[in-house]
Amino acid sequence: MTCLVIGEALVDIFDTDNGPVELPGGSTFNVARGLGLLGRRVHFVSDLGSGSRADLLETTLCGSGAKLWPGSTSQSPTSIAQATIGPDGSATYEFELHFNPPLPPAPGSPEAAALAALAPQALHTGSLAVHLAPAAIRAWIDALSDTATITYDPNFREGIGPHDEIVARTEEFISLSDVVKASRDDIDAMYPGVPEDEVIAAWLRMGPQLVALTGGQDGAILATENVVVRSRTPKVTVVDTVGAGDSFMSALIDALGRTSALGDDSKESRRMLSERQLRSIAGYANAGGAVAVSRRGAVPPTRDELLNFVSSFSVVES
Repeated sequence: MTCLVIGEALVDIFDTDNGPVELPGGSTFNVARGLGLLGRRVHFVSDLGSGSRADLLETTLCGSGAKLWPGSTSQSPTSIAQATIGPDGSATYEFELHFNPPLPPAPGSPEAAALAALAPQALHTGSLAVHLAPAAIRAWIDALSDTATITYDPNFREGIGPHDEIVARTEEFISLSDVVKASRDDIDAMYPGVPEDEVIAAWLRMGPQLVALTGGQDGAILATENVVVRSRTPKVTVVDTVGAGDSFMSALIDALGRTSALGDDSKESRRMLSERQLRSIAGYANAGGAVAVSRRGAVPPTRDELLNFVSSFSVVES
């Protein structure tokens, strides 16, 4: 299975007792890296910027087995996020962002032929990217939506624009997607006071065949129009929650690929996923997030680490 991921990459800066520590991050970057570590063929479309921080991002990405799409560096500074970790391991951020990704290749060009030969079964996007460069993201979706499954993680952030505009843009991309994953924090920020089951049902009516909702130790909900599954994760020692949702997303995409629920003509397959299949997918994706929170920064698991975790812990479902 080949995946194309488009979105932001940045450097997370953590203050520690020994001074600031810089680690590669960015929601979509983490998903691309995670898919590479899970053994998938991945190409990442982004804007890494320039200089030593861009080199750190590219080296980390390629070290996972993923590849950087041509044109995904620029003369701009690399985006950064100053991370503050709370007592419970949760993170808040202050951003300095620069994002101008390459557009899809022109029809009839050698690059377009190369993209067609690559034939991605999944295109993942989300987070800050759809608000920083919506036209570019939309162009990639338009180019690949006939053959690739579109997956989307809003990773909703207050403060990057007026609330109503950010919600409207998020819903626009939900309507373009086949699979949407969000956290309970996301939907609480987007729709204060609205019950989560109402949000899930509304999103399914917008077009996606599968909606996933995560909530840390409270586990995840996976829902289609026919089946709703709730799956809890085993307790782990939380170092921080940076990248946990992204590791869940990588594992979710990987699991869907292993269930023949990605790519051309797969919409009906996702609609008809059984309760047993959804429970298996949820347990696998929850394991991805659980491994990630057990270490500092956004460090997604390898395929072997994920399988070892799944085999070592039981998933309690309700």
